Amino acid sequence: KATSLVFLLAAGALWPARAEWQRTETSLAWRTGTNALWEFSFDPKKGKPFFHPLTANGRALTNFKPEDHPWHYGFWFSWKYINHVNYWEENRQTGKGEGATRWETPVIETKPDGSAAIKLNLSYTNPTGRVDMVEVRELKISAPTPAGDYSIDWRAHFTAGKAGAVLDRTAMPGEPGGAVNGGYAGLGLRMAAPPLGFSVLCSTGAVSRFQSDRARPFAPALACNFTEGDRDIGGVAIFSDPINAGVESPWYVVNAKEMRFACSAILAPKIRTLQPDEKMELRYRIAIRSKPWTVEDLKAK
Repeated sequence: KATSLVFLLAAGALWPARAEWQRTETSLAWRTGTNALWEFSFDPKKGKPFFHPLTANGRALTNFKPEDHPWHYGFWFSWKYINHVNYWEENRQTGKGEGATRWETPVIETKPDGSAAIKLNLSYTNPTGRVDMVEVRELKISAPTPAGDYSIDWRAHFTAGKAGAVLDRTAMPGEPGGAVNGGYAGLGLRMAAPPLGFSVLCSTGAVSRFQSDRARPFAPALACNFTEGDRDIGGVAIFSDPINAGVESPWYVVNAKEMRFACSAILAPKIRTLQPDEKMELRYRIAIRSKPWTVEDLKAK
């Protein structure tokens, strides 16, 4: 194991703690003692690849496989429909989706400072056995700062199969057959439930208007902040590259009693169709920090 002396923020003061990599056949984590700053799982028995927990100030900001939506994997990526086959929801008994998301063992590089690079080859397989799309996913996790802040650069390179790939979602409100929960697909963040307090903002301002517990802002970046009583826990920000869906990227946010969810909903404006062998790239930066995000912070990134 590679070890490094890092400094974490506790009770308003810096204190030294020994941090180290914990690596298994199906996971990678940067830990201090028994506490993970973050952990990435690529265990096929658990479902899709995912990050959980993502933590700030010692508290998990993610929620893994909650009872209401057991196909929510903390922080993860999933298409909704590819060629009319559902890859998002999974059978509650078997844990399997209609479409199969599969992957090879990733190539992982770690450094003593807590930074890492992960490369993962995935395939999206139709129930007929036909591969409708493949993906090369590249993740670069930064070394944590003395306060325990870190970021994940997420790059995904997709190539459609020989039949092409129609990327679809539940119809949006106002569309034929539209639903209040329409539009989600892609990069998803299921967040910690109460008693943690929760608020949402974008680089264009606070997100405070929710209809049926949903909000659909357009902005280059979105952040979720958390509190515990009168204490700031920190927050998670997602920055969407303009190549994903333009400068004003679409977001889908749920702020219900127990369900807190945010999605970079790139398919909300329209369905995307890739021709056979056509390529598409998505780029994100996810930043976790120990103090709340502000609108000015999001604009400055």
